[in-house]
Amino acid sequence: MTQHAGPTAGLPIDGAERPTADGWTFPVRNPATGERLWDVPDAGLPDAEAAVEAAWRAVHATGWSTDTAMRLGAVRRFQQELAARADDLAALLAVETGVPVALRRTYVDAPVEGLRNVIGRGRPAVTVVLTPATAPLSVALAEIGRVLGAGGSVVLKPAPEAASAALEVGRMGLDFLPRGVLNVVATRDVDVAIALTLDRRVDEVSFTGSPVAGERVRGAAGGAGKGVRLDLGGPAPARPADDDRLEAVVAQAAMDVAANAGQGCRLPASVIVPVRRYADALRAAMAAMEAVAVGDPLDPRTLCGPLRSPVALDRVLRYVSLARAEGGDVVLGGRRLDRDGGWWMAPTVIGGLDVESRLVREELLGPVLMVVPEPPGSSARA
Repeated sequence: MTQHAGPTAGLPIDGAERPTADGWTFPVRNPATGERLWDVPDAGLPDAEAAVEAAWRAVHATGWSTDTAMRLGAVRRFQQELAARADDLAALLAVETGVPVALRRTYVDAPVEGLRNVIGRGRPAVTVVLTPATAPLSVALAEIGRVLGAGGSVVLKPAPEAASAALEVGRMGLDFLPRGVLNVVATRDVDVAIALTLDRRVDEVSFTGSPVAGERVRGAAGGAGKGVRLDLGGPAPARPADDDRLEAVVAQAAMDVAANAGQGCRLPASVIVPVRRYADALRAAMAAMEAVAVGDPLDPRTLCGPLRSPVALDRVLRYVSLARAEGGDVVLGGRRLDRDGGWWMAPTVIGGLDVESRLVREELLGPVLMVVPEPPGSSARA
């Protein structure tokens, strides 16, 4: 943790930590055990107002947006501090959201390194950044770098399940970035998120998440005249092009969807194969998923940790039920793992679905691999 305080401290707003105006907090639970870890600030509308005002002043009432050398120097020092504390951030992600430390290169190290490539060009903008729990730091750091490099300022609103990591990044920024440049508003209140996207002082809204929520953001922020940047993810089915590589493609897809319990965007959760190779692909999928290392996200041998929340686990189980209703064959897993608390899903393989199945067309966000037979001459595309 930073020198400022632990997870129960205030919101990093306007260059300092401040308690929420109403004194609200919400609990953080360990997804591996379900135990309560600590409380984090739960921002209300007055806190959102303070964050946007600070961000607006940083762009319009200081030299931040015009002094490129000062700006890039500050971002560089901030990046160096993040790199120095990368071990802490990787451990915090593991404990808070279940991201295995074995995946820190993707979820911590590479995003932090990306800040070294910030360039001082672009239009300065007061930007609200709404980030998902599935990529709690990588999305946030990419957007922070983009906006700050252009002379803008950020109000970061993380998903509640990943609030601690975002708050910790904000606290690190207090020592290296001018006041108001980076503000973090952790909240469970959807009204706070809406207020941020509609505030007249906000120039741009960046959202990463589900298509349904993204379209709501597009309608609200776009209707209010804001610039809108959306990353809505989506499935990325694998289609082996070479029969000789079928087993390798299936095995790689299994590793991709098992990593971090399948909680990521654009994963090859479906492998679509010719009917004549369907049985071979199904056997390869079962072998690969049976070999997945499931366990403590703090154990460097673990590839697949828990789902990030009981809601996330329930969502995956509902998709498995839907697969059965659509005629799918759950040949491996398909159930909650019986561990000492927490939100664990067994690595799962499902066969027999159609390419037009909802499971093939939507993101499951769980450790589930589907092997889908495609009839000869079919032109369907998921």
